[in-house]
Amino acid sequence: MPRRLSHRGLQAFRVMMLTGSVSATAATMNLSQPAVSRLLKELELDTGLRLFDRTKGRLVPTAEAGLLLDEVQRSFVGLDRIASAVGEIRKGRRGTLSISSLPILASSLLPKMVGEFLRRAPGVAVRLDSAGSQTVTQQVMTGQYDIGFISISVPLANLQTVRRYSLPCRCILPPGHRLAGKEVLGPGDLEGESLVSASRRTLMDTQVQALLDRHGVSPAMPVETPLLPLASLLVLEGAGVAIVDAITAAHHERLGGISRRFEPLVRLELGMVRRLDAPVTSAEALFMEICDGQMARYVDQDMDELTA
Repeated sequence: MPRRLSHRGLQAFRVMMLTGSVSATAATMNLSQPAVSRLLKELELDTGLRLFDRTKGRLVPTAEAGLLLDEVQRSFVGLDRIASAVGEIRKGRRGTLSISSLPILASSLLPKMVGEFLRRAPGVAVRLDSAGSQTVTQQVMTGQYDIGFISISVPLANLQTVRRYSLPCRCILPPGHRLAGKEVLGPGDLEGESLVSASRRTLMDTQVQALLDRHGVSPAMPVETPLLPLASLLVLEGAGVAIVDAITAAHHERLGGISRRFEPLVRLELGMVRRLDAPVTSAEALFMEICDGQMARYVDQDMDELTA
């Protein structure tokens, strides 16, 4: 029967899995290598699992070790956050707000939101990350981040969608493009064009592909990228045109590019998510208020206002 697990043994296991060697684990934990080997052997006895294969003097993690690491990581993330909070309190700060976001916000509006937040909440530290929707969802679910910005098309579990933002999409062009003279573009205008497309099947990309198929349009797709800000840069370099959200389109125009309304309307649905079981802090409430103010400008406003 598995015995009570040793916290020190779990710590040694985690460091071993992250560093890949007994010597690095020993140095990190300020222990001797035999002491680390003993902790790992005792953990195997305590769990009843074979966590490592001994091959030519090296410890090679087994499949069971990979599964256990996932659970151990979740526990240590919580401990790391407590240690971080203690450090912030010692420095006289009033907590930390952690945010993980899709790149479309992280590279555009998020810095503005955070700047305003820091001005209105001095003493609160902010921790930021940027990743795809699935990664952001996992980060928030496991408590690594307080708030996440994701595509609504991603399935949610144990998360609360506290805000929904429906962003109209536009067609972005390089300077001097032949379509720049038109105020509104449609699927037929993309015939013969090179389209920088999303390489991950999002709801927005699905809508675009359905429109193109319905109108019998088959543009060349020489470049695929899941990053809409990167799509903007590729368009500026002449790689083609792209359908992007209003935030990315506004930033594209600030960089010297062109954007035009695209019809029929395609929307990118963004959501702000947080854990269901976590109470809303005053810092989170303030950030939500700031986010509402910034995002409202991009929902139904004219492009002239957004790029001014």
